[in-house]
Amino acid sequence: MDGIGILGLGIGLGLLIYLSFKGWSMIPTSIAASLAVIITNRMNLWEAFSVSYASSMKNYAGTYLLLFFLGTVFGGLMGESGAAKSIAVKLLNTLGNGKGLLIVVLVSGILSYGGINLFVLLFTIYPIALVLFNNENIPKRLFPAAMLLGSATFSMVGLPGSPAIQNLIPCAVLGTNAYAAPLNGTLVSIVMFALGMVFLVRQQKRLAAAGIGFLPGSRDDLNKIRISENDELPHWALSMLPMAVLILFIFFTRNTLDTVYAVNIALSIGIAMVLCLFWKRIKNPLNSINESAQNSITALLNTSVIVGFGGVVQASSGFASVVDFALSMAMSPLISASLATGIVSAATGSCSGGLQIFLDSLGPKYIELCRAAGIPLEILHRVICLAGAGLDTLPHSGGFITAIVYTQLTAKESYKYVFFTNIVVTSIGCVVSILLFMTLGII
Repeated sequence: MDGIGILGLGIGLGLLIYLSFKGWSMIPTSIAASLAVIITNRMNLWEAFSVSYASSMKNYAGTYLLLFFLGTVFGGLMGESGAAKSIAVKLLNTLGNGKGLLIVVLVSGILSYGGINLFVLLFTIYPIALVLFNNENIPKRLFPAAMLLGSATFSMVGLPGSPAIQNLIPCAVLGTNAYAAPLNGTLVSIVMFALGMVFLVRQQKRLAAAGIGFLPGSRDDLNKIRISENDELPHWALSMLPMAVLILFIFFTRNTLDTVYAVNIALSIGIAMVLCLFWKRIKNPLNSINESAQNSITALLNTSVIVGFGGVVQASSGFASVVDFALSMAMSPLISASLATGIVSAATGSCSGGLQIFLDSLGPKYIELCRAAGIPLEILHRVICLAGAGLDTLPHSGGFITAIVYTQLTAKESYKYVFFTNIVVTSIGCVVSILLFMTLGII
């Protein structure tokens, strides 16, 4: 085992967290963290940056450039046209005031369970959340936690039938399906949702007592998000139409088109619909598109460089040692599988990455171990999904970085809330899932 290399991974990750909390840009932060890993793992400096870092960064940026651009344009036009405000007002009138956090969590969960990509979800729901948060004076720093609680916990890996890739990866190796362990997953999802909501509401009250409320960013136009009796808004049903078409297109093409390709087409259709339906309400469409393009590049670049750091980590000898250790733990198959998946997901900053590495390395072995122990593969499926999601949202997680960059927040402001909703809550969910099976036999 490469002790120095493993120590280097810890130093690199610690440096990444420390510098981002100190307000450093993601570019120098990712380079400094990568250098720590490269030096301690005795990697070739030029090869590490030109191949591992640059290739990972370029692959991510190239894959998601259009998605970030189109998603930002769609969200921007929904806000500019008043459609997002119209939807927010309808939700408030339906559920009542004081439900801003609940609305964001529920809508995020519904969209995620409907197959909407995390990044598209962020761009779509943020304009709506701004109206809700401003109306109820909710600190914006709670938005990433609320959105990620809804989109990256119970709806992603808990609820049976979720179309999220994290819930589908185990199917090919384990021979299960998306509905694996339905009762177990449903009960765990209820626990995660309840814990997350109690936490968020308490934090909102605590911040209110400290005099901390809604504070818009420089790109947040108060005139567009402030609710007034004099507002002339489009009808809420018409405002929902572009979102509904976007969601339905992705859903009905999920088995026929590449996921990213389908999302890009859906977003293009959504943008065209917003422009056609609300053209007269958008004062300067060209300016809105240009601003969205600039904002999308900023968000994409800041996320891509963190993916570049992940590429350096995965190429290091220390990472190989971590994976070997995680996959060699001798204990109950469910417990060792969850620990192994969680550790690898934490190192890669990716639930899907952790699941894929675990299943590629030891999937067949764990099938044998579970069968020998009388453990259904359906519960193994659910447990490792929960375990991967429980540790993948460290500060270098791509989803978290995109959320704070796009919403003009900092890791220092918002990460402690995300830590609870996405690491603590989902890890508790994993433990509950194991206990439900081991004590009550619930699958």
